[in-house]
Amino acid sequence: MSGAALVLTYHSISGAPGPTSIPPSVFAMQMQTLADCGYSSASVDEFVAWHDGKADFDRRVLITFDDAFADFAAHAVPVLKQHGFSALMFAPSRKLGEIEDWYTNPPTNRPLMTKDQIVDLAGQGMEFGAHGRTHCNLTELSGDALAEEVKGSGEDITAWLGRYTRAFAAPYGAVNAQVIQAIKGSYRVAFGTRFAKAMRSDDRHDIPRVDMHYFRNSWAWRNFLEGGMLYFRSRQLLRGVGQRLRG
Repeated sequence: MSGAALVLTYHSISGAPGPTSIPPSVFAMQMQTLADCGYSSASVDEFVAWHDGKADFDRRVLITFDDAFADFAAHAVPVLKQHGFSALMFAPSRKLGEIEDWYTNPPTNRPLMTKDQIVDLAGQGMEFGAHGRTHCNLTELSGDALAEEVKGSGEDITAWLGRYTRAFAAPYGAVNAQVIQAIKGSYRVAFGTRFAKAMRSDDRHDIPRVDMHYFRNSWAWRNFLEGGMLYFRSRQLLRGVGQRLRG
């Protein structure tokens, strides 16, 4: 991992169908393996310091979640706290307390956390970033509508927590030059969906992450953490081919 930073991404910790859900038992294995391999979690500020060249990231990991599913509080937080880990959750601020209505193939209808849960978990050491207000595709917006989603979601969370929200993740990882420019105007760092380790040469506002859907096998996960790259490279290749085929 020399010269690179490990940023993980999750969505739902549940038995719901589809690639955005990881069973609680698998999540527990992944966190136990991190701990067994000597990793500790990092904050978003520590990641930014690394990206600035002011700190190292040896055996550190930034654990991120998208969408603010209620199962984060129920299933992820107890496991994270067991290992002394923190996490950065990206929340769609105007959807909280509702039922997910954007993943429809297959439909899952997973409940989202409430604002009060986010405030409570922030007091327990979890971090929260912005994920738009309504989980829409930002590339379909412009002008005031784009600002409302990008800047507005951070303003919502900052008001609830009483401190500046530093990080953003675009829903679906959907960005273009206009969206990235809007993100840069309001946030120190932003994370996308490109499947790769983070490098200091990456655009600060389009940082790649490692989707943990691909590491449900304990051997493959441990091997990767200890420096094995064959499986990781093969997943990168297959994911890239799939994305090109989908256009």
